[in-house]
Amino acid sequence: MSRLRQLGRDSLIYGFGVVLAKGIGFFLLPVFTRIYSPAEYGTIEMLGVITSFVSALLVMGLDSAQSFYFFEQKARGRAEQARLISAILQWRLTWGMAIVIVATLATPLLEALFFNAHLGWGSFAAAFVGALFTQVMSQSVEVFRLLYRPWPYVLVTLAHSAGAGALVLILVLGFDQGIFGYFAGSMLASACVAGVGWWLARDYLDFTRLQRDWWPRLLRFGVPLVPAGLAMFVMNTCDRWFVQHYQGDEALGLYAVGAKFALVVALAIETFRKAWWPIAMDAMYSDDGPETYRTLARMFMGVGVAAVVYLSFVSPWLVVWLTAPAFHSAWPIVGVLAWQSLLYGFYLIASAGIWKVEKTSYSMYLMAAAATLNLALNWLLTPSYGGMGAALATVTSYLVWIAATLVLSEKLWPVGFPIFLLTAQVALGAVCVAWVTLAGADSWLVGPAVHAAVLLLLGSALDRRGWAALLRRGRLANV
Repeated sequence: MSRLRQLGRDSLIYGFGVVLAKGIGFFLLPVFTRIYSPAEYGTIEMLGVITSFVSALLVMGLDSAQSFYFFEQKARGRAEQARLISAILQWRLTWGMAIVIVATLATPLLEALFFNAHLGWGSFAAAFVGALFTQVMSQSVEVFRLLYRPWPYVLVTLAHSAGAGALVLILVLGFDQGIFGYFAGSMLASACVAGVGWWLARDYLDFTRLQRDWWPRLLRFGVPLVPAGLAMFVMNTCDRWFVQHYQGDEALGLYAVGAKFALVVALAIETFRKAWWPIAMDAMYSDDGPETYRTLARMFMGVGVAAVVYLSFVSPWLVVWLTAPAFHSAWPIVGVLAWQSLLYGFYLIASAGIWKVEKTSYSMYLMAAAATLNLALNWLLTPSYGGMGAALATVTSYLVWIAATLVLSEKLWPVGFPIFLLTAQVALGAVCVAWVTLAGADSWLVGPAVHAAVLLLLGSALDRRGWAALLRRGRLANV
């Protein structure tokens, strides 16, 4: 219960920050969908996809290594933790500059393959350099998360989102920089906020020398995660590639807008991930760890599926209210793609056994298999069913990946996950989302059915002991 209370407190703070930070980009959607046409929005999305591939190469699995070894070095004091963090930053700067230079030199090839040679090298350079600065900034704020200090994390992240939004609008509206302005504004914001983040985290920096002695150990931990990261890149982005190839830039723009609305669920999932990861590492080495994981699995899936169902129900009105008329047909994709974020968030719970026994290579094999399945399903479904086929292919591959991860993790570290209940929660949510998508939210039966399903899912999030604890707490509060 102490860990759950810690998770609840931190989640509220992270949630406040994440909603504000991500909400800035979300509420700029009405502006961007009126500045850019669906085809231009599709071009922005595709360059973002390519940039995410560069980001996967920049990470090198060292974000997970920092979380893992930070707690291992805790007993040795802050000086050793500072050496660890500095070693990661030094590697990231060295390796990152090399990757950015190579990626920028490949601009002519990328333009010819994906953009009909109309973007120019400046947009590519701004996107790739911005990706490096974003990784540098992210590492600084991760230090605060590992220290259970959510407020600095929130403030720096919020400054990044607000700064990026402001600079993009200045460059696009004030200086008519078009697509280049979108990426240049984000790059400038990332560079400035990265400096602020590391100044705040300066107590955990030691640049008195190059911390190369840490690099072999870090790379042994992180390199097996690189193929997993690339596989995750395929899982997250191959739907975009197929939609653009078979349907064109305009269809990709509509798909991207639908994905933006699905990020409403991703905001809550990101909040959970930020708060849960340090607690998960601590619980993993405690006697009550399995009980903590079982409880969180039931609660996460019950509440998460309820959120997906309700977002699917309200998505027609959200899309109409917040986008230009050219984007209104994107609403059916929202409810389907929301499952992607939910299942991705559950991975941190389902993969407990893999982390417990330090078999990170298993993650690579599981993700590679899921990525292969994703490619196959997109190849089968996207040509005939367009964006909806791509969305179904992506979500199906995520579901298979999480199920396989849960089975393997349970064998490595028996937690006793409530498999039957989790399956029932997912099945009920899938039926509701399919009904809303096919029948439309205007059908008179859909509203009552959705609300009944949401109540049932929320009720399944707690067992009898959990409900008893809530009732006791309510009586004490009344006293």
